[in-house]
Amino acid sequence: MASAPSTVRVAGTGSFLPENRLDNYALYEQEGIRKAFDVERARAALREVEDPDALTAAEVFNEWSLQVTGIRERRVIPWDDDTTTEHLGAEACRRALADAGRAPEEVDLLIASSVSPADSVPNMACTIGSLLGIPAVAGYMVNAACAGFVYLIANAYAMIRSEMARVVLVVSGDALSRVTDYDDPKMAVLFGDGAGAALLTAVPEGDGEVVAPPYLDANYSYDHLNMRSSGWEWAHEGSPKLRMGAGSHMLRAAIKAMSNAAKRAMERTDLDWEQIHYVIPHQANLRITRGLEKQLGLPNGRVVSTIEHYGNNSAGSVGIVFDEVVRGQHGPLPDPTHIILTAVGGGYTSGATIIRWRASG
Repeated sequence: MASAPSTVRVAGTGSFLPENRLDNYALYEQEGIRKAFDVERARAALREVEDPDALTAAEVFNEWSLQVTGIRERRVIPWDDDTTTEHLGAEACRRALADAGRAPEEVDLLIASSVSPADSVPNMACTIGSLLGIPAVAGYMVNAACAGFVYLIANAYAMIRSEMARVVLVVSGDALSRVTDYDDPKMAVLFGDGAGAALLTAVPEGDGEVVAPPYLDANYSYDHLNMRSSGWEWAHEGSPKLRMGAGSHMLRAAIKAMSNAAKRAMERTDLDWEQIHYVIPHQANLRITRGLEKQLGLPNGRVVSTIEHYGNNSAGSVGIVFDEVVRGQHGPLPDPTHIILTAVGGGYTSGATIIRWRASG
C-alpha cells in the first residue's frame, strides 16, 4: 500500500448566498416582530445615538439590532421560493469545483453539514450529489452546528490521510430562515441563509494546504442553544424552531471556545502569531468577533467580519468567508498566507484548523 500523502490540499473553494436581502427595516415590517419588540425599552438602551427620542419605531429596531448584534441585513431565501438548503449547498459546490478545475465525476466522497436540511432522509450529501449529477457518490452528513465547516475539513483530512478517499468535496450551509422564530426579535435579527464549500485532494495541486491535523472539541450544553428535530416537534407548535437561552453567557463561551481552539490548532504547527494573516471565526455576533480579536491580541482587521451584511449563516459562515478571503475580497494575500478557521456551534461544538494559502498557485 502506498504511504499516506504528506499534505492535504484545498484545490478550490466556493460559496453561495441568496440574492434576496432582508434589512432590519424590512424585518421590522413583519407583524410578529412589531408585536413582540419593546420599542421604548430598546430606545432607552440605545448608546451612541444622538437623539434616540426622535427615532421612529423602525429606526429604533435598526439601531438596536446594530448595537446588539452588528447586523444591518441578512440574505434569506424568499418566503415564496422552494429553494432548500440542499440547493444552496449544490451551488456552492459547483463554484468550488469550477475553482479547482475539476468535474463532479472526479469526486469520490461528499460530506455535508447543516442543522436545517430540507430532508432528513436522504441525507443532504446524497441530495447534493444528485443535484451535481453524481448520484452514486459516497456521502454522509455531519451535524456540528455552526462549527460544521471546520468539522468537515477535519473529516476530509482524516479520509485523505487514511487513503479512504482522494478527492473530497465538503459543503456546509444552512437556511435558518426556515427554522427561525419570527415572533422573537432576539432570534429573528440574527440569522441568514448561505453555504460554503471546498474541494480537498491528496495530490500536490491547489493553492491551499491544511498545515496540521485540525483541532476539534466540545462542551455539552443543551439549554443554551438547541432545536428539536422535525421528528420531535415541540408541544403545541408546528415546525421546529431554534431556541436560545444563554444571553451574555453564550457570548463569553463563544469567545473562549474559539480562542482556545485557535490556540490549540496553532500548537500543532511551527507557526507563530506574527505569521497569521487572517483569522476567520464563525460569524455569530459582532461583539463576539471583537471579543475574539481582543482575546487573541491581534491587530484590528486580522479577524474577519462579514456579519453586518450576511447575518449569522450558522454552518455556512466560515466556508463563505474563507471563500471570500482566498479570492482577495478582504485584502491582499501574501505568499504564503496563513489563515486560521475557528468556530463554535450550539451544543457546544468547537474546532479550528490552519490553512497555508499560496496566492501564486
